[in-house]
Amino acid sequence: MPDNVTAPAGGVSFATDDIGGVHFPYAKLAWGADNTAIAVAEAPAARLPVAVQARATTTRRYNYPGGQRLTTTGAGQVRSAAIAATEVLLHASVRGFFRVGDNTVTASAGAGSIPLEAGEKFHLEIASGEFISWIRDGASDGSLTIMPVA
Repeated sequence: MPDNVTAPAGGVSFATDDIGGVHFPYAKLAWGADNTAIAVAEAPAARLPVAVQARATTTRRYNYPGGQRLTTTGAGQVRSAAIAATEVLLHASVRGFFRVGDNTVTASAGAGSIPLEAGEKFHLEIASGEFISWIRDGASDGSLTIMPVA
């Protein structure tokens, strides 16, 4: 059976796709100049033309003198000094857990604390003046570097 059908009322042809003897209206995407139609397909000349806009990116500026390193010795947790920033970069040397809060905050290896893998870097928004507590997850001592974003 041919793909196209002629409408009886005005004799105008319209596109269909014959699937198993049933005509489905051709409602696939097409593009092109006026009075032309290029059916979209996975071929170089038939792909849908899309204009991609470049996204503006910025580089973060870190406050190196304001950075802190929390080092674990044993199974206990360690706490930072108050952090004078609203964003920090955290970098873990060993797998562990951190928690953000006031000067009594304590991290735990489990619920309520956020895990970081060894070598993972993580940007975090905090309230200026908050503290970060860190505890390792395993037998190896390690550190959490806290770098304020200026």
